[in-house]
Amino acid sequence: MAREDDRAREEFTSEAEELLDTLSRDLADFESQGANVRPELVNKIFREVHSLKGLAGMLGFTEISELSHSLEDMLDRLRMGRVAISKDLVDLLYDSVDSLNRLVIAINDPSLSGLVDMTGLTRRIHQIVTNQPQQKHGDAFSELTLDEQTRKSLTEYEEHRLLENVRAGKHILSLEVTFDFSDFDERLRTITANLSEAGEVISTLPAIPTGNINGIAFRLLYGSTLDVDAVAVLAPEANVSSLRKTAPATPTPAPVTPAPEVEEEMSLRSLSQTVRVDIAKLDHVMNIVGELIIEKTQLEALTRAIAMQQARMASHELGKISRNLDRKLNELQKSVIEIRMVPVGQIYSKLSRTVRKVARELNKEIELILRGEDTELDKMMVEELTDPLMHIIRNALDHGIEPADERKAAGKNPVGRVTLTAYQQGNSVVLDVTDDGRGINPEKIRRVAVERGLIGEKDTVDLARAYELMFTPGFSTAAAVSEISGRGVGLDVVKKNIQDLKGSIDVITHLGEGTTFRVSLPITLAIIQALIVEAGGDKFAIPLTSVEESLRIYSRDIRTVERREVFTLRDFTLPLLRLADAFGLEDHHDHGPDTKWFVVVTRAGEKTIGILVNALVRQQEVVIKSIGERLKTIPGIAGATEIGESEIVLVVDVGSLIDHFGGRAREVRAAVLS
Repeated sequence: MAREDDRAREEFTSEAEELLDTLSRDLADFESQGANVRPELVNKIFREVHSLKGLAGMLGFTEISELSHSLEDMLDRLRMGRVAISKDLVDLLYDSVDSLNRLVIAINDPSLSGLVDMTGLTRRIHQIVTNQPQQKHGDAFSELTLDEQTRKSLTEYEEHRLLENVRAGKHILSLEVTFDFSDFDERLRTITANLSEAGEVISTLPAIPTGNINGIAFRLLYGSTLDVDAVAVLAPEANVSSLRKTAPATPTPAPVTPAPEVEEEMSLRSLSQTVRVDIAKLDHVMNIVGELIIEKTQLEALTRAIAMQQARMASHELGKISRNLDRKLNELQKSVIEIRMVPVGQIYSKLSRTVRKVARELNKEIELILRGEDTELDKMMVEELTDPLMHIIRNALDHGIEPADERKAAGKNPVGRVTLTAYQQGNSVVLDVTDDGRGINPEKIRRVAVERGLIGEKDTVDLARAYELMFTPGFSTAAAVSEISGRGVGLDVVKKNIQDLKGSIDVITHLGEGTTFRVSLPITLAIIQALIVEAGGDKFAIPLTSVEESLRIYSRDIRTVERREVFTLRDFTLPLLRLADAFGLEDHHDHGPDTKWFVVVTRAGEKTIGILVNALVRQQEVVIKSIGERLKTIPGIAGATEIGESEIVLVVDVGSLIDHFGGRAREVRAAVLS
């Protein structure tokens, strides 16, 4: 019984999170439409809250059910025009979704339920419901030639929508259509979608077919800025007539928008085809695939060994088996990775709620622009990415975006803008968080760093050094500690979290114009393509997502600038890092001017470095396995992998290698030896 309860709780949590994410996106649309919110959107929000109430009530989650019920009652009054759209209403809806989200999380972590002020929310809902707008008097039906039978057939909501369209000065039209029984549902849906692009289908009523036509007839009541002739072109199969006794005085053209009813139906279909899978089960399948890849690697090694022993027939057959296994494993791996992939848009709704809340606390007006919602990333990475992104956006709102009066003085729009853009770049996903604020001032960074004892009074700070200082533990430019900043938990935590995901973070800024925080991540962490290299007598795996190119050079091509080794690559001075020096390995390589080296040109975000190795062994798929706590603290190590014949090699973390050593590996090695 306990197992069934746990399963029901997990299923409810998953369903509720989806509903709340959808609700958050719909609230953003609701707010953007201002006072003229499309009735279809209000209905959709109402249904989502109603669904959450029903699910919570069925499973006995009383607080979620009661809060949803109060919201449902308020939204029903909003649909009927008995509650006015206001800033207080929008704020209340956002706060309620935040509270519902906390209550859902509290199902597994009861300590969070105490953070929800149920009494305060209920009081605010009651205030909005009781402060009803003045009802408009006058019989709007007197302006229509609407028979009594039709009027009695309308529901209370349809009657309300009809009156709203009359009062808005729109054309009120009747469309009579007759369809064959075989496809009437599809054709009715199509004509409704077409009409919804330029108006509102208020009601769809049954009618009697005219003439001797064998079929089913409907009468549609329609409100629009278009007149009879224009609607007749839009719906040529309908008999269109006006229900107004006189033409509306000043019709206002409405923007053409996609039909929400069709979009909603499509989204429901796609939801019904979705199968929820516990991420732990996917991890298990991915582990199996990883073990199979290791077996495949060993099979390839055995094939090469047999080939060297001149057993051609056996080698040929084994090679064929190995190639078939390789092809099938690639298909299986691709399928499992695709199953794990989710759109980053899943976290956009959470971020938009945070932006709105923080902007309200800071008393700043912020426009949040979200792009690239369909860009896909591994599910586990999306979950781990939420907190770093929230921190970056909070930082942009608090430190980046200036107060409204300061923006006006600088000739800027008083409304600040934060843009989150996700896009794929090669085998990586990049997320840019861009603000149009004041930018980063290196001199200010220098002053704060001096005050905190991070650098000396006479040290100079350029942009590159300023970026390094910003990511130093405990660094903050906040003048005072608040709920949002100045608590000593800063960008260093963000950087560590992103590096744990094998990603990198960079800063691009223009003083007075704004700043971009660029986060680059591998698409998935499970199985990667890697370049196997040899340095100091040991082998290492460098992820191909970090490799730009590789080339062979001679010792005489290496120059030393300010005690750091560099190489000129197509007019670009490339800093070099000897892998053997970084890991303190004995290098028995000949060091004459004609000694051959291999340079693996790697990139982590905006930083590029050439890793100097003795040999390039091969390229192959590797399965990254976690390593012990002691080795995790060593910079430049991402994990370990087996590359065949029970040979274990370390996987290089290019990002942390560059951050820790830069081009100073030999300098650090020399200091240690001395």
